[in-house]
Amino acid sequence: MAKRRGKLIFFVTFLGGVLGAVLGHVLADTIPILDRGLKVGTDSLSLNLYLIDISFSIHVNITLGAIIGLLIAFLLVDVGTRRRT
Repeated sequence: MAKRRGKLIFFVTFLGGVLGAVLGHVLADTIPILDRGLKVGTDSLSLNLYLIDISFSIHVNITLGAIIGLLIAFLLVDVGTRRRT
């Protein structure tokens, strides 16, 4: 039961962050501060094996809209799990 609850919390907060970032981007013309943020990540990491060339990079764009979405989603999950128990 605890593993299932942890997966639910992770999924809902991740979804809240994504929706918050998308909503912040959509509302950027109206409220420009929601789309401002910090881009954190790695440059291209490359592994050349002469037969295959593998490149990997990851970037996370942390915006105010995403943070607000994460907080709202986490609070909704927390309230929902407290009501069940």
